[in-house]
Amino acid sequence: MAKSDTNVVIVSKITANNQVTIPKTVREVLNVQASDEIEWEVGFDGQVTVKKASPEESDFWKIVDEQEEKYGKVDTPEVDWGSDVGSEEFG
Repeated sequence: MAKSDTNVVIVSKITANNQVTIPKTVREVLNVQASDEIEWEVGFDGQVTVKKASPEESDFWKIVDEQEEKYGKVDTPEVDWGSDVGSEEFG
């Protein structure tokens, strides 16, 4: 699509399953393909911005899973402090 100084308005229809096909022009501008993730930013004024999700955001949990496989879980087991030896009195 040729670059222009004006915005382009494209209308899409919502299906019965609440799905929308992203128009070809939009896919080309965003440089997205099947299985890519997009990010929706919704403002309080109803303005919606759509952009290609950055790899840092979309791959976060994938990276967490890979790190867990490589290094193990990040949670630690409860520490065993041994048996109670009695009570303490303060005062």
